[in-house]
Amino acid sequence: MEYLEWISMILLGIGAGAYGVIVGAGGGFILSPSLLLLLPDLHPESVAGTVLTSTAILSIIVTWQYHRDKVLDYRSGLLFGCAAIPGAVIGVFAVKAVPPSAFQILLGTILILLAVQLAITALMPQRAKAPRQWKLLNRTVRKRKIITSQGDTYEYEFDEAPATVFNMLLGFVSSFFGIGGGFIRTPLLIVAFGFPVRIATATSVFAIAFYGSAGAITHGFLGHIQWFPTLVFTGIGMAIGGMIGARLSGRLRGPWVMRLLLIGVLALGLRLIWEGLSAI
Repeated sequence: MEYLEWISMILLGIGAGAYGVIVGAGGGFILSPSLLLLLPDLHPESVAGTVLTSTAILSIIVTWQYHRDKVLDYRSGLLFGCAAIPGAVIGVFAVKAVPPSAFQILLGTILILLAVQLAITALMPQRAKAPRQWKLLNRTVRKRKIITSQGDTYEYEFDEAPATVFNMLLGFVSSFFGIGGGFIRTPLLIVAFGFPVRIATATSVFAIAFYGSAGAITHGFLGHIQWFPTLVFTGIGMAIGGMIGARLSGRLRGPWVMRLLLIGVLALGLRLIWEGLSAI
């Protein structure tokens, strides 16, 4: 039975890693609830710490592949990742101190609204697909031009200040739930800030490598990580799945990634609301 559990962790990690990397979410939002079902005796803070550590390791590995593919917005990824580090550390201590039910309902509602916006964007005619971008401070609007290793060119502009500030909250969400935060960042980068889908997913994973590592280290100091067997076997699976996802993301077109992202965001939103209401 023990070996079957280990194999299940590896397979779970492969699936979570591949899907998470394709949609730029890191995979923690799949791994976290799955581990709660697979290992009901594991404390929530241990689940959060172990999953966030697996997600951070996965993000570091996959970032190298994205670097080779030249699909990273390095400046944005650095800004987003560094802005999220304080929240990632605070979120570790809040796992036990804050009742999660109201937070889960609020976050789930936000995710469902994001899913609706993603669906509307996907169904809009091609000419009208460019969403209204959040440009609050004209002085901080920045232009980007990225040429990939395959010769594809992406040009876009966005308001850098609100996009960076928003990541402070994502760091907290990441450590509190142990789910990376990319499931919110990626759709927002696409819908609100006009990022191309492929650049948004890659840059989101890059950012997770920074604040995910900070949160994982803090969880480690507090003893919230179950190193063996959970981290070892889910980590192996996530690494394998992450490389598969990075390869597939270069072949999948934007609309398919949007559909996969829509499904994941909607499912997670509904799950959070259900858990929040059940805990009241």
